[in-house]
Amino acid sequence: MIIGLAEAQQALDRGDYGRCLRLLEPLASTHPISESEGALIRMLMVTAWMGQGEDRRAVTTCRLLTRCRDPELRNRAKQLLNVLEAPSLERPARWSMQLPTLEMTPRMGQRPRISRRRRQPTPPPPPPTGPTKGPSAGFAAVVIVVLVGLTLLLGGCMQIRADLDLVGPDRLEMTWHINSLSGRTLPWQSNFRSAVRDPNPIWTQTTLRDGELTLTSRPLNADTAARLMSDTVERAGRTAGLSLPPPDLSIHERNWLVGVQQNLSLKLDLTEIDSLPRDSLAVTIGPSTDLRHVNSVPVPARLEEQRLVWSLAPGEVNHLQLHRWQWSRLGLGSLVVLGLLLVSTLLQSIRQSLGYGYPQLPS
Repeated sequence: MIIGLAEAQQALDRGDYGRCLRLLEPLASTHPISESEGALIRMLMVTAWMGQGEDRRAVTTCRLLTRCRDPELRNRAKQLLNVLEAPSLERPARWSMQLPTLEMTPRMGQRPRISRRRRQPTPPPPPPTGPTKGPSAGFAAVVIVVLVGLTLLLGGCMQIRADLDLVGPDRLEMTWHINSLSGRTLPWQSNFRSAVRDPNPIWTQTTLRDGELTLTSRPLNADTAARLMSDTVERAGRTAGLSLPPPDLSIHERNWLVGVQQNLSLKLDLTEIDSLPRDSLAVTIGPSTDLRHVNSVPVPARLEEQRLVWSLAPGEVNHLQLHRWQWSRLGLGSLVVLGLLLVSTLLQSIRQSLGYGYPQLPS
């Protein structure tokens, strides 16, 4: 610590600019401005000169301090230089009223003479100024808390649900419901709507009211549906400024003529969006009437109106496996036709055994 610098700082805080300059001038002669101590001394001298109204000397020194090595002092010098070089505005004369000075003479009977000389009002003493201080740690903590609160509040204003409908063997239909709980269309919804608009659209977009967007696809096979889901999730993450891993959707089927045994597996990695609240993301699969052949982690699935509802957990890897049996209309119709043929053959054999022979046309 430089001897005398603390005393000069105290004099500056008291507004005693003359004493402050008398203490700093010898220190400035021994410490050049290229050193950090010399730059600090001259910054205090600039503040004292500003208090005395010597703006020219303060501006000259501030210009030298804008090239010092200390970034904090350099920024403070730039701020003071902007204040010193700011143009001063003149006040119009009509904004104030000046009264003439009356001189009273000791002689009786003489009228007072109006003085032609107008006294200028004495300017008030400049306020004491000190070095510019940065915001405290408490202010930074308050700002961080406010920003985090806004992020959580805005994150809870969105609800996304994906509906998967197994309409037939190797046929899957997808529907996305994106709902803004605030009742207004968010910027992300507008960007996402533009991102999924293609020359050959697969999605059919429907907007029932402000803040609600529905995307519906035509029935697709399992491979096409998996690629469409991966592409849609990738576009949704890109419009939100995130890099989301592609979801893993696979459907394995085994045809038994009268029905199809389906094994559906869906894996979603949501570790990048851990700030969203629960129940803001969900997947439904239908039709489904049994939970015995459903395995889902980390949130167990539930049944609602013959649909499987699976709430996703943000910040974790979500995995669901479903085993179901779906009857085939074509296979059941073939069995009915085969049964009718067998019954007809049986009745014809009984008729022949009774001696009626084959049916004949009337003569």
